[in-house]
Amino acid sequence: MKLIVNADDYGMTKGVNLGIIEAHKNGIVTSTTLMITMPEVEHGLLLAKDYPNLGIGLHLNCTLNKPLTDCKSLIKENGDFYKPRENPNQDLFDEEEIYQEFLAQYELFVKVVGRKPTHLDSHLYAHQVYPKAKAAAIRLANEKGVAIREFQVDGYRKAVFYGDFKYKDGDTMGQLMEKLVGEDTPILHSDVVELMCHPAYIDNSLFTLSTYTIGRIKELDILTSEDVKNFIKKNNIELINFNGTRLTYVQD
Repeated sequence: MKLIVNADDYGMTKGVNLGIIEAHKNGIVTSTTLMITMPEVEHGLLLAKDYPNLGIGLHLNCTLNKPLTDCKSLIKENGDFYKPRENPNQDLFDEEEIYQEFLAQYELFVKVVGRKPTHLDSHLYAHQVYPKAKAAAIRLANEKGVAIREFQVDGYRKAVFYGDFKYKDGDTMGQLMEKLVGEDTPILHSDVVELMCHPAYIDNSLFTLSTYTIGRIKELDILTSEDVKNFIKKNNIELINFNGTRLTYVQD
């Protein structure tokens, strides 16, 4: 069994960056996805230089703050992207505009990071809940030769996506732990799984950018716990990042 543990939202805030690095250094996180349009990208990349085994992918964004391109169908009057909870009319979304925005984010990632991302996913599940974003993201993944969360693309083995490891109001730490190591976890029933997570240290900036706050520090505690490390060892689970899903070598 192989497990990718991907921490979303790298670059969002310094607290998020520090939490993800801690979860990699002293926990089971193997991979992260960088929000190339967020305020703390430079801080995150500086931290990551000391951890070359941390896979860094691209967290495609069409649901938070402002775009890089002129994508009028995706934004509100103030120039910010619609958030999914605002229930935008998806019929009005222009798929080509989504693709061009994703492409611009990809190109900025390559320019800033100096290499292509290990994989693609998206903020607030955009490419999983918006059909036009899904088509644009898969198009980009195939054109650039990179893996993508949940979907099959050429040259990569598909990982089963597991997105239920998330704190809900009222959960105990034991209940949150059970979502990761319980008998029903797909980690124990699939060959290759991607576990999505959101570890972070909480800072003031996080409260302005995300409604998911307290849960992040709880996730961090579990992802670095001895119980989880023992679970990985006991079940002979190999921790990998998305480079480990390559079927054939993809030239960088």
